[in-house]
Amino acid sequence: MKTALPLFAFALLLYSCNPKSGTSSAAPSEDTVPQTEEELADRMITKVKRIVDATDERLVTVEPIVDTLPAELGMVSGRIIKLWLENEQATKLTVTEPDDSGQMTGLSTFYFAGPDLFYASQPFAHFIFIGGKLEYWTDETWQVNPVSKDILDAREGYLYDEANKYMSWFFGN
Repeated sequence: MKTALPLFAFALLLYSCNPKSGTSSAAPSEDTVPQTEEELADRMITKVKRIVDATDERLVTVEPIVDTLPAELGMVSGRIIKLWLENEQATKLTVTEPDDSGQMTGLSTFYFAGPDLFYASQPFAHFIFIGGKLEYWTDETWQVNPVSKDILDAREGYLYDEANKYMSWFFGN
């Protein structure tokens, strides 16, 4: 599993500068410093879920740009892609995914923070980016997959390639 020492150091720095750091409670709160890699991952997952939920709530009133790609070989229909923009910037992109029979029953979703990915999900996996860099790859139940840095880097490249491919459908090369 990839080390999160820089993130932990940053969290420790924030904790030491926090005027509420002297308070105590029985249950860990967001004011406490994560003590383990697992606690840090759980904290990040919780924050990302909240941000994604808040973004989805905000986008309820925004009409996405919708298009259908040509059907690929062996697929019953083309992928449906939807793009939500805020202030002329991509915020969310969804793409239907085929199941084993070629039906578009799955969904991949990409959330952006400026030009970078912030969060992505695919059938059976979630991906959390920090500063545009893939840091956590979880399964469908949000359990962190213990993968090497090389595998994380490869998946990061794949996810950016996928997002860019679908974004180029709307905006060209």
